[in-house]
Amino acid sequence: MKDKVLLSVLLPATERRYEFRVPLDIAVEDAARMISELLASTERGAYEANSRADLVLLDTASEAAGTMLGPRDRIRALVESGVLVDGASVAVV
Repeated sequence: MKDKVLLSVLLPATERRYEFRVPLDIAVEDAARMISELLASTERGAYEANSRADLVLLDTASEAAGTMLGPRDRIRALVESGVLVDGASVAVV
């Protein structure tokens, strides 16, 4: 069984995109925090890690486009419901 989903993450501060493989068995808030910390190490000076970072769905193919993902939602549940798929576009805010 697949245990990760590939997300295309936009960092609005730099308007750059990054790809992250996110484990299915974590909450959105944990994924956002992990992504924020990794981006901060990559984009020093342009972005500072935020322990309260959120993920916003940007995928225009989804009815949920433009909405913030629930921080307590599990990544697996979002994948199983079709909200997140491999290559889904999200922004870290």
